[in-house]
Amino acid sequence: MLVSLLYRLAFLLLAGLACSPALAELDETYQGLLTPESFETPIPITIQLKEQGGRLTGTVTTGSPFNASAPIVAGENKYGQCTLRLILPPSVTLRMSGGCQASMFEGRYTISSAKDNNRSKGTFRLMRKDVRDSDEDKSARSPFTPPTGSVTDCIKANTRCLLACPQGDYNTEFLCSNRCRHKYQACKAKFSATPSPRSFGSIAPPDAGMLPAPLR
Repeated sequence: MLVSLLYRLAFLLLAGLACSPALAELDETYQGLLTPESFETPIPITIQLKEQGGRLTGTVTTGSPFNASAPIVAGENKYGQCTLRLILPPSVTLRMSGGCQASMFEGRYTISSAKDNNRSKGTFRLMRKDVRDSDEDKSARSPFTPPTGSVTDCIKANTRCLLACPQGDYNTEFLCSNRCRHKYQACKAKFSATPSPRSFGSIAPPDAGMLPAPLR
């Protein structure tokens, strides 16, 4: 009786494991900012991340001051905690660690240089970038259509800047939000003075003396 009950429980357990959905592996592109603790200018970053059996591979592209792209040397995902390591040219090591989901990658980072032994650290909050939608927008836009920059783009950039600000410390949040506000005002000033449409003067009627004489 007891043996049959144990067999039945084991069967139900195995059946439940077989029916449970497997955890989806990451295959995303994240975009955002590395925000230094020293209140320096945030560093734009884009990560193309792919997971296979808990191992993370992909490519990382950073903006100023590095303006470089490098593959992920070592990466691992342990129960939603991702760690990445890569080497940016010429000899700068970037390490990132934090919670990784399909919609967001958030945590802390360190940047160390073997050349001058400099070391900096900070936080990051990267949001998923929908590559498919951006490709559709590019294909739908005519190559002869001029760029449509507007105050709306400034608002979107300001929102991304505020989302990247570190949370929890009032002074840090205030300085970061103040920096975002200055960037927003500078961006909005670019579109405040829109060029006036070209006015075409009215065409004056031809001089009567220039008209040909009527035939008799």
